[in-house]
Amino acid sequence: MILLCTINFIVAQNNEEIVKKAKEIEIKWGFKAKNKDIITLIDFSKSIEEARLYVIDLKNSKILLTSNVDHGSGSGTGLTPNLFSNAIGSNATSLGCYVTLQTYNGMWGYSLKLNGLENDKNSNALKRNIVVHSSKRMYSKFSWGCFSVPDCNANKLIDLIKNGSLIYAYQ
Repeated sequence: MILLCTINFIVAQNNEEIVKKAKEIEIKWGFKAKNKDIITLIDFSKSIEEARLYVIDLKNSKILLTSNVDHGSGSGTGLTPNLFSNAIGSNATSLGCYVTLQTYNGMWGYSLKLNGLENDKNSNALKRNIVVHSSKRMYSKFSWGCFSVPDCNANKLIDLIKNGSLIYAYQ
């Protein structure tokens, strides 16, 4: 599979639906965010081969960045995930709302810790070490449940969303 490195700085013209969804999530979960101007949506109904991660500037109603993003091997090895889990050891993607924490350099290079906000969906994110990281050093196109993105997008993405913005993963 070829991962396309696409960083698109575009004004949301045909993307009103994405911006609208982002604003709805901010209304519901914004009280948990330190950075209320930025939200990231990940649409797992789209193929792994498509850009399905969107960073939205809520203040200006713009999509700042789009990217491919992997799903966990425990969510299935097809182009779209078919199983989601919060269980430790599942290697599956977890849906729901997260808040971004601090960055660190680890096994996957520059990475971003996440805290899952939903008890029934992603509350084990910290225990499972679910983070945002580059897919550069990965041996397959599937993660262990993390949100891994092409290397050319990783640092830019992490710097845009670190320290208290929301990520909402859905299908």
